[in-house]
This record gives sequence, C-alpha cells and structure tokens, in this order.
Amino acid sequence: MLHFTALVIPEHLTGHGYATPVVVLGADTATEISEIPLVTSLHRIEYEVVPYVHATPVLGRARVSQIWVDAVELDYDRRAKIVVVREPVPGDIDTSYANPATGVTGEDLPPWMRLLLAGQLHLATRDVPVSSGRSAMDVAIDAAAPTTLPEWAQQER
Repeated sequence: MLHFTALVIPEHLTGHGYATPVVVLGADTATEISEIPLVTSLHRIEYEVVPYVHATPVLGRARVSQIWVDAVELDYDRRAKIVVVREPVPGDIDTSYANPATGVTGEDLPPWMRLLLAGQLHLATRDVPVSSGRSAMDVAIDAAAPTTLPEWAQQER
C-alpha cells in the first residue's frame, strides 16, 4: 500500500528559522516503492492538496491543516518539500497521528516520522511549487521537472 500524508515540520525542528510544509510518500513493500510517483507540483483547494506529475493528478487528495497552508504561503515561498521514502516504511506506520486540524508538531509525530527526521530512512526529496484555486488554469505545472531518479531528487540520503 502507498502512503501519502501532508504535515509541517515546525521551525524548531528544521533549524532553518521557518516551518517546512512536507508531503511524505512511502510504501509498505520494496516492490511498491517503484510505484511511488515523483511529484512535480501540488495544487491546493481549501484544505485539500492534490499531487501532480506534470499535468496529471496522482494519488488523490490529502487533507492539510491551516498550519500547512500558512507554512506554504508565509514561510516556504508557495512551495512544499516532497519526501519519497526509498525503502519500505516501518510496519507500525499510522498516518492517523497527523491531525489535519492542527498540523504535525514535535509531540504529534508518528514513530516512522521520527526515523525520517533522524536520517535513519533512505530518502529522496524535492521542493515543488504549490498552486491554489478552483480553476484548472490555476494548477501550477512544472513541465521541465524530471520524473525519474536520480534526476528528480534535489537531495538524496
């Protein structure tokens, strides 16, 4: 099964002086990892976000919090960090810990997220534009963004 969750890494955990809006994509098995789409942009309508690969929506919608929206709009220059976990996520993964009403803070992080933040999982990351609005014309499409690894990853660890 593929996992897709939106959260905010608060500024005190990033060490950068600003919060980072994140969308994490992971899979239960090694076989499924190759099915994780390498997202090139996100589009938000109110409190839901849809990932895109070029002009194609993928994975459906995920709820986002006001904290996530504020981090995108105020802290991260209308962008978000896509994190693709390049190994099977731990079996105790439970995205229900990420309360969409409040966003994820240090106290709310599920166990697998602590491994991610500690650098104990193999990751590929990329910052992507986040557009908003109800019209199809509002969707930001980064047609030049690569969609294969390692080219897609701005950082891999």
